Amino acid sequence: NLDYWSPAAFAELELRPIPTLTLVPGLRVDYFSRAQVSSVEPRVGVRQSLGKSVNMKVGVGLFHQTPDFGEDYPGFGNPKLTTEKAWHYSTGIEWRMTQTFSLDGTVFYKSLHDLVSPTDRTTTSGGTVTPLIYDNGGRGRVRGFDVLLRKNPGGAFTGWLAYTLSRSERRDSGATTYRLFDYDQTHILTVLGSYAFRRNITVSGRFRYVSGNPRTPVVGSVMNASADRYEPLFGAVNSARNPAFHQLDLRVDKRWIFDRWMLNVYLDVQNVYNHKNPEGLSYSYDYSKSKAQGGLPILALFGVRADL
Repeated sequence: NLDYWSPAAFAELELRPIPTLTLVPGLRVDYFSRAQVSSVEPRVGVRQSLGKSVNMKVGVGLFHQTPDFGEDYPGFGNPKLTTEKAWHYSTGIEWRMTQTFSLDGTVFYKSLHDLVSPTDRTTTSGGTVTPLIYDNGGRGRVRGFDVLLRKNPGGAFTGWLAYTLSRSERRDSGATTYRLFDYDQTHILTVLGSYAFRRNITVSGRFRYVSGNPRTPVVGSVMNASADRYEPLFGAVNSARNPAFHQLDLRVDKRWIFDRWMLNVYLDVQNVYNHKNPEGLSYSYDYSKSKAQGGLPILALFGVRADL
């Protein structure tokens, strides 16, 4: 039976004990039928005005997540796994710098508990020893900050710049040291801009820069005589990192507005400078050499759309 349901209820209350202070306590209750467990998640947000153009914000909350399908499936995983838990903490400043620009900065920390992790542990029932395969012995932590510089609505130009610096680490069951999460990304930069010219012509662009994902390096190989092939020897888990991803996309739109409908013609060019973003590595037969696998090259899309 693969039919599962997860009902949830959420309530929050907005309180203003003084005109410059807003308190938003909340509570979420979930039931996960697959794991047959419920969770209660208290949360609170605080917003304090520090003047006409500056606000301070603080947030604390508890979050739960069920194990991935397969991790708790009998025969393939551990059906006794419970939910993973995360406490989120954040504080930041919102600053309306001028009538044109606003700045939003946030520092955050996440404490992760009961993470599903592979394990060599076993359980004994009725004299039968069974491997657990997974348990909830993992711990984790995420810390960093993000900044958003935004052009306020109004005028021909709109856009924003967002940057996040973070580090996410986990300690697997039975381990004594932390390692990077599989999808840890140290730097994430996004720049978006759009300018509306006369005659209903709009030019927009997007630039992205993202640190490459961690990977487990191949540090050598050994010949498997029975299989007549080389087997890789791996280094520490996620101790290397793929090269960064970066790409520039540009788009031009032209609109014709009629009495009862509108015609839009656009040219969308992705990866303008044709950067070969690596998506992984391929190895020679004996793992002595490696080669990066590139992503999509420059791609131009032309389209026509009619809105009635």
